Formats: sequence, structure tokens, C-alpha cells
Amino acid sequence: MANDLDAVNEMVCMLKSAIDNVLSGESLFRFELSVSEALTNLVIHAMTEDKNGDIEILISARAGEVQIEIFDPEGADPFDIKTHAKDLSQIELTAENGRGLGIIMECSDDVSYGPINERNRLSLKFSHRS
Repeated sequence: MANDLDAVNEMVCMLKSAIDNVLSGESLFRFELSVSEALTNLVIHAMTEDKNGDIEILISARAGEVQIEIFDPEGADPFDIKTHAKDLSQIELTAENGRGLGIIMECSDDVSYGPINERNRLSLKFSHRS
């Protein structure tokens, strides 16, 4: 995906359509919201010298579970969302920003972040919740 805000919505729609036979309803909504927040935050906030560097996205699905891996552009500074996410209950109701990372943490069933082959990778997993 191009490192551009204009590319986020189209990518989210493509990813959502690729897994709509695996997740549905509330699970599909959580996927869409989390991926949109993750990609938007990456485009806006990634500290990289190459603002034109591509964002690599891998998606895998199996019965009732989806994993998406989002790789920062090459050379981006590490940013582990788990250490920066705010508890949503601690954010002012009138605040315009600051909820994205908390939303990702709340909506994803599993979140991991770390270097893979000299690139930073955010991995999000989603499954049907009972």
C-alpha cells in the first residue's frame, strides 16, 4: 500500500472484502475499525526518512480467524502500540484524537509488535467472540 492517507480507505475495503466469508457482523466490524486505525496511524505518525516507502500488508484466514500483518515502511522507527495505547476510559469525551491505539487494543483479539527481517511488524488477530 502506498504510504498515503488517500490509499487507506481503498485498502481497508479490499481487505474487508477478502475476508468477509471468514468474519461477519461484529467481528468484521472490529477488523475494519482496527485496520483502518492502524493504517491511518502508520501513515500519519510513522517516523521514517522515506515517506514514499510502501506499507506491506499480509493477511491470512482460516475457519473463523483472521490475522493481518502490517509492516512499516523500511527505516521507520519502532513504535509498539501496546506501550503507547491509552485506556479508552481515560480519554476526555471531547478529545478529537488519542483513541486510535486504544481502539486497536480493544477490538483485536491478539496484538503483537516487533522487528521481522529488519522491518517493524504489527500483527492483529480477529476471531468470532461469543
